[in-house]
Amino acid sequence: MMFETSRLQARHFEEDDLEEFAALCADPAVMRFVGDGSTITRPEVARWIGVCQDKYANRGYGTSAIFERATGDFIGYCGVVRPPAQDFDELIYVFHRKFWGRGYATEIGRAMLAYVFSISALSAISATIDPDNEKSTQVAAKLGMIEMPSADHTVSYWSIQRHGGASG
Repeated sequence: MMFETSRLQARHFEEDDLEEFAALCADPAVMRFVGDGSTITRPEVARWIGVCQDKYANRGYGTSAIFERATGDFIGYCGVVRPPAQDFDELIYVFHRKFWGRGYATEIGRAMLAYVFSISALSAISATIDPDNEKSTQVAAKLGMIEMPSADHTVSYWSIQRHGGASG
């Protein structure tokens, strides 16, 4: 267990999580605002779990499995990652549809930011959000992230510094 909140638990992904993780990533509605909006195949998810395990070993954080404390149900993932084409670390989260609208993104996002800042030397963590994803924009604002100016209108950039406020 990495950490828990009042309703959720976060832990590193394990190979035994493949079935539930792959099912999440195969849902087009869930993946609509993730990357290019495509679903992710089971073999790709299996590779992702391996990458997560490497990140835990090398950085102490990455994408983590999130569970509901009361039921033990896998609800999705949350983490701080640095995709290969980016020069910044980014907060990400995705949940099964049946867990949407419960405030879990804000709850686990707040805890994940605190956790990663506590174990890393990062001065800022960002988020990239599709402008049509109003719910994630609201979550970013609740987390204390500040929208950053950008000429790229296909994505909005948000950021929070270690001690709050905008980074840039």
